[in-house]
Amino acid sequence: MPIYEYICTKCNERFSLLQSISCEPGATKCPNCSSHDVKKMVSSFCCSSGSGKGIPSSVPSGGFSGGG
Repeated sequence: MPIYEYICTKCNERFSLLQSISCEPGATKCPNCSSHDVKKMVSSFCCSSGSGKGIPSSVPSGGFSGGG
């Protein structure tokens, strides 16, 4: 299940929820004021190459050679 970020339009509380993709619109409520008037925010995310080497997939795995 993905984590969604919301902002309450009533009290400006920002919060995150682990929710099902099929969650009904309007079912989410603010944990601060219990309002259902919330907006889903655009979230940042990251991914890895899965190589286990800690190197982002966009960086070549070779090194530098030569130099002089």
